[in-house]
Amino acid sequence: MCLSSFCQHFCVFLYLTGQKGDLGEKGQPGQGMPGMMGMPGPCTPAIKSAFSALLNTSFPIKNWPVSFPNVLYNLQEHFNPNMGIYTAPVNGTYLFSFNLAVKDKPLKVGLFRNFLPVIKTTEGSSISTVSQVIILHLHMLDQVWLQVKDEDNNGMYAGGESTSSFTGVLLTPDSCDYPMNRGHVEQLTPSGTYEWD
Repeated sequence: MCLSSFCQHFCVFLYLTGQKGDLGEKGQPGQGMPGMMGMPGPCTPAIKSAFSALLNTSFPIKNWPVSFPNVLYNLQEHFNPNMGIYTAPVNGTYLFSFNLAVKDKPLKVGLFRNFLPVIKTTEGSSISTVSQVIILHLHMLDQVWLQVKDEDNNGMYAGGESTSSFTGVLLTPDSCDYPMNRGHVEQLTPSGTYEWD
């Protein structure tokens, strides 16, 4: 009787643990809830913006943006060379630099954003250069320019052996999407008072 009971259990065990069967057919897709959207991947910015221009008249006037009419690069036309004003086409991170020759009198120059000074630089030598590089976050239609303090401190020089330049470039936009204006920025003259302080 014990042997018979053992055989029954052993036979059931053999039946349950028999050889592995063939792989079944692939089932239908499940009906579960969709998963969460993944993080956005890296993008290639669709909009570009850059300019570089040179001064052609020494000793610019006070309380007014310095014009840089000799354009080296302004393909997107976001820089107004006659006014010396750059208008940001999109929200983003921008780099600006200037390298200015100084001659005959001191130079006090500032980089302004929307009528507010961002940085100011003073060079007291009669023959010298002054340079700055700055990274800014700008909003679409923010405007950036250079400005001298007054006639006693406007020694910015343009000559055959000396060059004064102003340069800017969009490093990274905040979004990969084009703005509504598809990159065209109307060059508006800022309304406000161009004061040093």
